Amino acid sequence: MATENTPKAEEVMAIEEAADGSATVSLPNDIPSPQVTAHDDSDEADEAAARAEIEANGSVDPDAEALRDAKRLKRRTRKDYHKQVQAEKDVRLQILQRENQELRERVSIVERKTQGHDNHQIRKAIEDQESRISFARQKMKEATETGNGDLMTSAQEMWREATNNREQLVNYVERLQEAPAPVQKPVADPIMQRYAANWMSKTPWYDPAHRDADSKLALEVDQALASEGYNPKTREYWDELDNRLQDLLPHRYTSENSEPIQQRQRPRSAVTSTGRETSNSAGRNTFTLSPDQVRAMKDAGMWDDPVKKNRMIKRYATEARLNQGTRS
Repeated sequence: MATENTPKAEEVMAIEEAADGSATVSLPNDIPSPQVTAHDDSDEADEAAARAEIEANGSVDPDAEALRDAKRLKRRTRKDYHKQVQAEKDVRLQILQRENQELRERVSIVERKTQGHDNHQIRKAIEDQESRISFARQKMKEATETGNGDLMTSAQEMWREATNNREQLVNYVERLQEAPAPVQKPVADPIMQRYAANWMSKTPWYDPAHRDADSKLALEVDQALASEGYNPKTREYWDELDNRLQDLLPHRYTSENSEPIQQRQRPRSAVTSTGRETSNSAGRNTFTLSPDQVRAMKDAGMWDDPVKKNRMIKRYATEARLNQGTRS
């Protein structure tokens, strides 16, 4: 005799769990196989699933709604966590940027003070040599009036030495004035660097040295965005860059080496394929549960309950079929 928690014989479903957390289910013949295997894990998908349940049965399934509530809570928690982490990163970047600016200002002040001190020392040295020149001239005049040969010799040596020293100091000052001021390299903004690094990590085909045609075109689009007033320190800039490059270089956004732009910035539709389509031609009536669906059922304690597990599997399969029908 079958107990309450034992599914009927014709409803027994063979389940094969995969390494990625998904599970392929052999559906009973009375459940048509959906054309897609999973739906998106989003609020829009949950709303679509609830509408499908109401259309099919006139009400929302309590077990399915409980799972959706649990997933919604996880999504909100995850979203809040990422938002908090991003806010902390932005604060740290702002602090770092302010500290770098303060450091540059302090270095500039020290350099100005040092340069001012050096200029004062040079002017003082020139004045000292001019005083020695004037003193030597007085002594040469005195030696001429008194006929003192030794005094004349020493005075002339002092004059030649002081004159030579003054000339060297004046030439040094002139060279400093003619030398171009050192060009300070612009300091890259840390927020822009983070956006750029993130974009390049998702765009491995881009060559920063622009040695290929696609990378050169990406540079031209980048420069065009800057001329149009887009700010590279905002997400809007990089999303627009991707949008334009996807139109110009569609092959770069469909290859295995580049993440599709739809997955980067656009919300996914309520029902999407995971790539494991049902093969009805092989004679199997199967449906693939996504890893999130399997995990949700296990977290809710339904995976070890045959009746609840079968009920939820049928619910997921029906939702996928109905949702696919509304999309076609």
